[in-house]
Formats: sequence, C-alpha cells, structure tokens
Amino acid sequence: MSAGVKGKMVYSFEKPMWHNIVEPSVVQMTAEEILDSANFGGGYKMMTRPVTVELNGEQVETGDFAVVRGVSLDDPVERVFGYCTERYHPLQPRDVAHSFDVIVKQPAETMAFLGKGERMFISWKMPSFDVLNDQIDMYGIVSTGFDTLKGTKLFSATYRPICKNTFSAVEGWARKNSDGHLKGEIWTGKGVNKNILYDFRYWMAHVQTATIHEANLMEKFFRKLASTQIENDSEAKRILLMAYPDADNVTEFYPKELRQDKNESTFDFNEKQEALRQGIFQLFSGAGTAITPDYYGMFNSTTEYFCHVQPSKLPIAESVMFGGRQKATMQMVSVLNKLTK
Repeated sequence: MSAGVKGKMVYSFEKPMWHNIVEPSVVQMTAEEILDSANFGGGYKMMTRPVTVELNGEQVETGDFAVVRGVSLDDPVERVFGYCTERYHPLQPRDVAHSFDVIVKQPAETMAFLGKGERMFISWKMPSFDVLNDQIDMYGIVSTGFDTLKGTKLFSATYRPICKNTFSAVEGWARKNSDGHLKGEIWTGKGVNKNILYDFRYWMAHVQTATIHEANLMEKFFRKLASTQIENDSEAKRILLMAYPDADNVTEFYPKELRQDKNESTFDFNEKQEALRQGIFQLFSGAGTAITPDYYGMFNSTTEYFCHVQPSKLPIAESVMFGGRQKATMQMVSVLNKLTK
C-alpha cells in the first residue's frame, strides 16, 4: 500500500507514521516552520500560463491557461496539474500555511503534500472527550487541491491524517457524517472564487472558534450510544439485521434463464451476511474486548470485527481505512444514529 506522499514532505508531531518515510517530530511546529524545514524545502509556487496552439505557422493563445507547479526540493522540474480559464486563482502553499498559523494559532498535528504536490493538508488537534474511559480524539483538517479539481476544504474527523490513504479515510468519514452544523465536511471553496483566500480565512476562524461545540456534538453522539441499553439477544440481532440485511431472492419477473444463477449468488451473499452478523454478535456476547451491553458496545464489536476478526487473504489496512470494511462499519454507525434520534 503506497503512502502517496510527495518525497519526504510529511510531518507528524510525536506519533510514529506507519510508512516510516520520516521520523516524527519531538518539537511542535507551526505550518510555516514545517514548510521551511529540511524535508519540505519551502514548498513550491503555483502559477498559470497561457496555452498556445500552432495556427497558420504561428503560436496563438487559446484563451485557456495551464496550472503549473513550480520546482520543488525532490522534483526540480515544473509540472502541469491541469487547465483552467482566466477566472481561476490558484492558492499558494505558503498562503495556506500562513493563514493556518494566523487563524488557528496552534501547532500543526500533521502536514503533508500528496502525489506530485496536487494536494496539501494540515491537521490540528481539537478537544478530546471521554466515553466510558475511551478517549475520542477529534481533528480539524484543511486541505487544498492545486489541480483545479479538488478545491479547498475544511472538515473535522475522528481520524488523524498522515498519508494519502488516511486522508481518504478522513475525507470519507467527514462526507458521511456531515450535518450542516460544524460537523464533518464544513466548507469547500473553488479556485474560480477570486476571494477564496479571504473566504478561507474567515471560515477557518469560524471553525476554530467552534471546536468545543464540535467536540460536544461528537461526545453527545457517543454518550447517547453508551446510555442506550440493548435489552436482549433478540434486540442485538435485530440491529445487526438492519445494518447488514439479507438480499431477497429473485421473483418471477426476473428472466427464467438467469434466475437460477441469480438465486445462487443471492444465497452466497446471504450466507456471508449471516456469517458477518454472527461474528459481530459473538463479540458483543462476550468474546469481544471490554464490550458493554449497549449501542456503544455494538459499535465497538463492529469495529473490532472488521479490524481484527473478519478473515482476509489480503492485507486489510487499506480496506479498514477507506475501503469495504470502512463502508461496512459506517453501515452500523448509520443504523445506530437513526435508532437514537
């Protein structure tokens, strides 16, 4: 599994990184200090240049522009990231880092450039909270895409981004858990907005001043799970069936020539669903680690199953972070969220 980090342009405060590209820092640093550090080399500049074509033996400007990344420490050539109109206003990595330092006013937790520099992210620690002696950590994240496609985003998550894969997990979690009230995906800005840096700073200030409110929202959700008891095995199995239902057999309206194959595949799918439900139920019934008889215990049984129990012939880290296992876990979260409203 590739980390997707540009060269050695990645920073983590204290906590080791699974990819071991660089050692974690033992010193807290601002975003601009990280950008000027040896591994980042000052970052790079973004610019636009007119696109030309040869017409009648002459080079003629088309009216479009190429989005160009300047040279960087590990890649001393310019790169084209995409194409745009004159309305596009690329942000500079330096401006993103400086705005973060001025507005957030606290050290970065992690920071990295991804790919060839098409994307940059900075995370910071938000207030943590405790649920039944489990500490839940929250992070604020700002990301900027320099390729005209991804824009600039502000969001929050319970994941700590440190590479392409963990960033994908963060972004996926935020998208699925957004509620329009400072939870999940909070703001997205596009480069065609000439005031994007101005807007970005105001939104970042808004997010930072609301971090306690954000943590309270998450704490309320997890505490509600912890306070909602599951009375018996039948209720636990009902919740599992809601999260991981069986597929219906095909009806007479399905072409009869295909019906047998379809029913066989449905049977196989339902067998797997039953095995999944039974696996989580066994953990919930006592085989799991410190499982409580409530919705929080069902949530922890589900995450333990997909992270440690469900068999696989391949490494599961990528799937747990943003693949099928992460999606399956979110199915349970969605059901528990609906049942507690």
